[in-house]
Amino acid sequence: MRTKFFAVFSVITVFAMLAVSCGPAAAPAAAPAAAAATSKDPTTWVEATFGEPETLDPSLTYETSGGEILQNVLDNLIFYKKDSAVDFVPMIATEVPSAENGGISADGKTYTFKIRQGVVFHDGTPMTVEDVAFTFWRNILAGGTNSPQWMLVEPLYGAGLSDISEVVDAKANSVDLADPEAILNGYTDATAYDDRETLGKYDAAVLKAVCEDLKSRVVADEAASTVTIKLAQPWAPFIPTLAGGGWGGVQSKAWVSANGGWDGNCDSWAPFYGWTSEEFNATALGKSVMGTGPYMLDHWTAGEELVLKANESYWNTEPMWEGAPVGAPAIKTVIIKQVDEFSTRLAMAQAGDADNVVVGSTEDWPIVDELVGEQGTYAQWLAGEPLAAAIAGKPLRKITDIEVPQNRTDVGLQFKITTEGGNSFMGSGKLDGDGIPATFFSDAAVRRAFNYCFDYDTYLKDVLLGEGTRATVLMLPGMSGYDENAPQYTFDIEKCKAELAASTWTTCTETDAEAVFAETTAKAAADAVAAYVEPTEPVTEGAEAPATLDELKAEQAKADEAAAAAKATADACESKPLSEVGFRVSAIYNTGNTMRQTIAEVMQAGLQEAGEQYVVETVGLPWPTFLQANNAKKLPIFIIGWQSDYYDTHNWAYTFSAGYYAFKQRFPEELRKEFSAICSKAVVMTDVAKRDQFYKDEFNTKYHDVAPSIMLFNQKQRHYEPLYVNGWFANPMYSNRWYYVLSKD
Repeated sequence: MRTKFFAVFSVITVFAMLAVSCGPAAAPAAAPAAAAATSKDPTTWVEATFGEPETLDPSLTYETSGGEILQNVLDNLIFYKKDSAVDFVPMIATEVPSAENGGISADGKTYTFKIRQGVVFHDGTPMTVEDVAFTFWRNILAGGTNSPQWMLVEPLYGAGLSDISEVVDAKANSVDLADPEAILNGYTDATAYDDRETLGKYDAAVLKAVCEDLKSRVVADEAASTVTIKLAQPWAPFIPTLAGGGWGGVQSKAWVSANGGWDGNCDSWAPFYGWTSEEFNATALGKSVMGTGPYMLDHWTAGEELVLKANESYWNTEPMWEGAPVGAPAIKTVIIKQVDEFSTRLAMAQAGDADNVVVGSTEDWPIVDELVGEQGTYAQWLAGEPLAAAIAGKPLRKITDIEVPQNRTDVGLQFKITTEGGNSFMGSGKLDGDGIPATFFSDAAVRRAFNYCFDYDTYLKDVLLGEGTRATVLMLPGMSGYDENAPQYTFDIEKCKAELAASTWTTCTETDAEAVFAETTAKAAADAVAAYVEPTEPVTEGAEAPATLDELKAEQAKADEAAAAAKATADACESKPLSEVGFRVSAIYNTGNTMRQTIAEVMQAGLQEAGEQYVVETVGLPWPTFLQANNAKKLPIFIIGWQSDYYDTHNWAYTFSAGYYAFKQRFPEELRKEFSAICSKAVVMTDVAKRDQFYKDEFNTKYHDVAPSIMLFNQKQRHYEPLYVNGWFANPMYSNRWYYVLSKD
């Protein structure tokens, strides 16, 4: 979701985005003689999958493994209507706000949600209107550029804003918080993105004022049983934003504060800003979750399983749509097991020990097809029509022609790689033929070269089995700005070689940069000496004594010596082009996702064809480790999927160019602001045709030229399930599945 990155795609639902193996897939165990008509235990669902949550805290979770748990444990204000990505039903709210029912103001900037009464949290405490409002206060103030909170910050404060730290900086610099454009233009490079220590240095009155201002934008009225949300501008995707993901799931204020989280006091929110998954997971906030949803978290044993138990007191007494369930879930226990090997997962499904099939690769599809007992199209399945027999006595059902692509796997390139604490993914860390420097991918020629060195056709034919179309632009088919005729990179070794030869990188680039840094350090040391003033007051007991003049002069002398040495090294450097020196770099994927492994290997083969001096090593990491390393900006090349948070171009264009991934890939600030200006203008356009053309003219061209990623394929979707499963439908916005609608014979 995300990754809204998304970790693994669904389980029974085998979205073609999942992984691919580079070698022949393992053969399954022998199939039973006849398909089981009933399951071994209709009250228990066993999900065999790979990839577990990074954390379970809703303010930070932004991937589908964690999103699946939050989707089942927490309830949102509104939810998706059956399999639709664009139609909604009330959940914690008693109705979906609209202009017709008075829930949306005439100017489109105020949304009023009528809150359901009698809802009880899993710990037995009643859910209050303040709990609903607190959910938004807490999530937005928790912030951080690795979180999904930009989706709430933008509509509340203004298009183009990504994080509450920008609002703090605007307030500190007396920028009018009622003027979204002023905030966007007024924040400074000193903004404390993800930096809790720096944020805490702002004046306490400023921090408190920002919190109180947020509470004036999200207002709880206990007497009226409403929560009113006031936006900075009309925002078409606002309702869809609230339906998806853990960021919209209602939390208990009392439970959060009792388990180490913020208590709602505006005097003390800053220490809770920008927590990492490691920090959350050191508390109950990250290792557990408590809500009002149809399932309760029983336990999470990392690396083994995560178990959900039915909420027997679930509040839902009326079907959310025709045919939807009511009351307690039919499935009483959900066991999500970590099973890395595809052959083991498949054998479990054949034996009836797992209720799903997760392939590791589209190359595994032919193997699974051998176990299909009936098959048909999604339209037939929804209409309740009989499906055609495939192979008599086989245990699986296959459903094809599932529409609405909502996700894609691409390759991200890191503009400025983190080196603190060491980084083995960069080889030597220098451009010496055995590594790369931290800013290697800041060169557009290098990024274009990697795009030209990927063998798209072979990947489509041999891995995706022909079931996909090239992603010519960032947004998905059907979205505003989609253009199947847009320029695209093709597999062209000669162009790849030419771009590498034209790269601005030489063996002297680093020494030049080091010389500039050393000179800057020396100047700062000299400035400190020049600015020295003899203290007139004694040092307070316990305080650190300031440096003396002699100490500052000694530091200046060392800095001058280092600057002279760095300059001499740079002057003596014999420049060699990148094409002569070569490089070594790692491409990283999450283990178990063999499609992503294959993507890395296709890239590896292409660069080797361009020249043996170009070495790409493939590295697999467990999903949580992968996410943590990527959040730390340590991965030079990362292969990851993205599932839409809501079905609109802005969720792709802004996410990848100005918001989430722009921070994750460390776009230069000027470039990020340029994309932000484009996206901010497009998202508020009401003329559909003009908005579509604007994306095509302004966004698509620029994104293609910048080439910050290798865009791959929009893929077709399939679904496999045991014959005894009931209730499944393909909602493309779900993080895997919503177990409430499922049952088993």
